[in-house]
Amino acid sequence: MLRTTSNLSDKDIKSWHAYDLLYFSFQRTLFNVIDTNHDNTIDFNEFLFLAAIGNRTGSLDARLDIVFDLWDVSNDGLLDQNELAHLISATYDRAGEKNRQGDQDPHKRAKEIIMKLDIHGNKKLDKTEFINGDVY
Repeated sequence: MLRTTSNLSDKDIKSWHAYDLLYFSFQRTLFNVIDTNHDNTIDFNEFLFLAAIGNRTGSLDARLDIVFDLWDVSNDGLLDQNELAHLISATYDRAGEKNRQGDQDPHKRAKEIIMKLDIHGNKKLDKTEFINGDVY
């Protein structure tokens, strides 16, 4: 039917079909890499992490700028402990890290990071503290 409606030769149809199968296989592999918790969906954390970290076109500072803006859900120009803990959890998800106890607890890690990088003493990180803190 495709041959008669498209005027494609058998060779063209087979070539097109082979390309289609290869492309589908690539899409499935890419999806599986992004879907870190393997629930067959791309959740918001997986999408944000991919969008921010997967962008290799800018400098590290530019990518951290994007990460900061994406995780500053309160839109106040600051990352509080909860926002940073969500970022850490997404990073753990992406890395396949299942242990979230003790020193690996995202809220504990967020508190430690804020204590180390918070030069203003407000128990939150502004964008400059967040970006500059990456060099420590």
